[in-house]
Amino acid sequence: MIITSRENKIFKLAKLLKTQKGRVEKKLFMIEGFRIVKDALAKGIKADCIILKDGTTLDFEVACPVYSFAPKLFSEIAETVTPQGVIALCNMERKTLSDILKEEKNCVIMCETLQDPGNIGTVIRTAHAASLGGVVLTKGCCDLYNPKIVRATMSAMFSIPVVQGEESQAVIEYFRKNGYKIVAGALTEDAVDFYSADLSGKVLIIIGNEGNGVAEGTLSLCDKVLKIPMRSDAESLNAAVAGSIMMYEHLRQNS
Repeated sequence: MIITSRENKIFKLAKLLKTQKGRVEKKLFMIEGFRIVKDALAKGIKADCIILKDGTTLDFEVACPVYSFAPKLFSEIAETVTPQGVIALCNMERKTLSDILKEEKNCVIMCETLQDPGNIGTVIRTAHAASLGGVVLTKGCCDLYNPKIVRATMSAMFSIPVVQGEESQAVIEYFRKNGYKIVAGALTEDAVDFYSADLSGKVLIIIGNEGNGVAEGTLSLCDKVLKIPMRSDAESLNAAVAGSIMMYEHLRQNS
């Protein structure tokens, strides 16, 4: 049966999940696209249901209901301009800081009040590629399950623990107690040249908000504040780019 009515309960649910309030209320989020849906399910994400655009077929098995939507209705819930024709409504996973420790990796990155979904998606994707133990999104960061972040991670968010909603101080205290050095990237007067810094062993890397950087209170709790060299007439690096450079320098020093 092809669903054509906007009064259909699955259509209404999908529309609700386009908002953060709806996602929190239902504890569900949307994944769109064949590759990312397949990857997510293969990595243990549980789908409540799959929605297909009429005429689209799956090339993999699923253990949940599958609904076919008329193209007009499907386009109303799709986030992409040219949708592939498959959307999964999936259960949220709530990870904790202890889940990151279980990965037994030497590097973790904390994003403090990052707002841009693309930046957060890039950080998560890079953290996975650089073999980090996980990513922490503090209170004030963009919602992890924002569709733009889900797409930007290219399924990396299903491969490493991503924790959200923690206070910066609590995160720093937790990882310090577990033997991690605490470093942050910032353009302060007392910042140490990034390439002279010792990033061997366990390190928590902190990157800050796109406009304001890392908060002063957070910087005061760090073991070192690091400055990536750049031209004198350059204002700053993009937050995700700075984080990526730091993550890969840690990987280089520990390889």
